[in-house]
Amino acid sequence: MAQTGTLSTKQRRFVAALVGARSVRDAAKAANISERAAWRYLADEKVKAEIANRQDGMLAQVTAGLADDMGLARTVLKAVMMGKDTTPGVRVRAGLGILQAGLRMSELVALTDRMTRIEQVLAQMEGR
Repeated sequence: MAQTGTLSTKQRRFVAALVGARSVRDAAKAANISERAAWRYLADEKVKAEIANRQDGMLAQVTAGLADDMGLARTVLKAVMMGKDTTPGVRVRAGLGILQAGLRMSELVALTDRMTRIEQVLAQMEGR
């Protein structure tokens, strides 16, 4: 097997196919390898790490897109809430939407901070 980096050419081809495939079988076909080989690759720590790496990259792209969309949604809700021709009920619902999103965001930030502190304490306890 020709090695480039840590994965063989076939492994890299399989990982690339797996990203867009509906199943391991489909990815194996697209990568021109046997399904058995595909399952063997999936048990390999290097392949798992590369798959996780690609998934992290895809998640980062999706998250960035969602952040942009959230900013646009907030702008729309604010425009509806402030609209002179908007009925009072719709203005209230738009305002509530903004408040609820803000509260959820602050809860998530607080939970993330708490989890970080807990993980630090646990790491210190393990280090003793």
